[in-house]
Amino acid sequence: MGRLLAIDYGSKRVGIAVTDELQIIASGLTTVNTKEVYKFIDSYLKTDTVELFVVGEPKQMNGQHSECEILIVPFLKKLKNKFYCY
Repeated sequence: MGRLLAIDYGSKRVGIAVTDELQIIASGLTTVNTKEVYKFIDSYLKTDTVELFVVGEPKQMNGQHSECEILIVPFLKKLKNKFYCY
């Protein structure tokens, strides 16, 4: 069973958390400069098996999408295109 890699995407930094191999407990792994996130993920995938990416979807207090949504959608598309084959 592979790990789950959780991603909190931001315009300047990306928070990364990962589960244990049994997917029971998630722990913060690191924070990466947004410009380096794909390089980090590629490097991580070479050393650990990841079963699924989980990307946070920030909401405003009223439940509407936050202004970060405009950044997250292109990130999700590129993430899928780059790492779907793993």
